[in-house]
Amino acid sequence: MNFLISTFNNISSQLVSWLTPYLHQIALTIIVCLIALYANDLNKFIKRLFARRHFIIRTMTFIIVTAFGFGALTFFVTPILIKLLLIFGKLYMPWLLLVAFIVLGILADKKNQI
Repeated sequence: MNFLISTFNNISSQLVSWLTPYLHQIALTIIVCLIALYANDLNKFIKRLFARRHFIIRTMTFIIVTAFGFGALTFFVTPILIKLLLIFGKLYMPWLLLVAFIVLGILADKKNQI
């Protein structure tokens, strides 16, 4: 049993050393994947709200939501996600990332994005 635990720890430590320099990019990828999965739903909702408005109002709403809304979301939520990933400890971070991307794949499959 000690052999399995030490092997798990060694593999985790090696993966952490490879992944840690790229943690910001990995967190950004997760956020962008979530936005890609749910942006269409949000756009449909906003389109229903502003469908009968003037062209300029619809255009400004589109710009605010896509440029500033999604941009601010990626900018402000990425550091929060990094901190959240580090809360669980570096030992479990590679496995947590693996589970996160599997869950994103399952969500994409359920939404017929794949």
